[in-house]
Amino acid sequence: MKSSQTIIEVPATPEYVLLVLLDQSRQYWSKSSLFSEEEEIPVTLDSPLETLWDACHLYDSGFICFFTKDWLGLSESDWTQAVAGPQMNTVRDFCETIAARMTMPVISLESFIGRTCRPASAFLAVRSLLQEAGVDITEVAPSTSISKMTRRHLGLFLGPIAKLAPGVLPAVQVKRPVWDTNWIGTAAILYFLILCPLSVGYGTAAYLLCMFVLACLLIAAYGSKERDPARVRFGSLQTFRDLSVLIAQRAVFQA
Repeated sequence: MKSSQTIIEVPATPEYVLLVLLDQSRQYWSKSSLFSEEEEIPVTLDSPLETLWDACHLYDSGFICFFTKDWLGLSESDWTQAVAGPQMNTVRDFCETIAARMTMPVISLESFIGRTCRPASAFLAVRSLLQEAGVDITEVAPSTSISKMTRRHLGLFLGPIAKLAPGVLPAVQVKRPVWDTNWIGTAAILYFLILCPLSVGYGTAAYLLCMFVLACLLIAAYGSKERDPARVRFGSLQTFRDLSVLIAQRAVFQA
């Protein structure tokens, strides 16, 4: 069992693994604006394993491997050992196997003026995760707006912070500039697959011009991938107090 001042890491449960997978999938596709919440598929531990992959919109073994490792924070060796075992038929089979290789966060329940307070403890846990990531938390108070932080450190809110209480945060809405890397990267791929081959028949000059345009698209995509989103919203959440109260509703605490 690992611990810090505000967060204790304990062995994960199958239920936690399932919640994390479904929540990380929901937030990832919501961020990408590819699937709506109405398309969610109900999943329980007793569901067939294929139902979980359908619910997460993972329809290929390569996608399952890549996204599952990323969403659950598994190493290559842990993933290899997990899938190398007996055949898994149900969601429970999979989640139990993964849970044996994971930990889950438990928030230390702090006392204030002689009384414990879950929202305040959740707030300290969020601050701790931000600080561990190198974020300046000097001016982060319960009344502080989350707008700036979510734009600059979206990965922290969708990752470690969301995993304090998976499934509790509203689906993220991300507004990006027109030149966002997703659009440029997609354009570069289509350009390479369609237009570049067609240019071969028009001589060396046309081919070199197409390769130059492709290079410019790739450079633009690389240069824009670190840009902060123009706006990030988690439903009606406005402040760290709102966030902490919401997390406190579902997070696990330990006195």
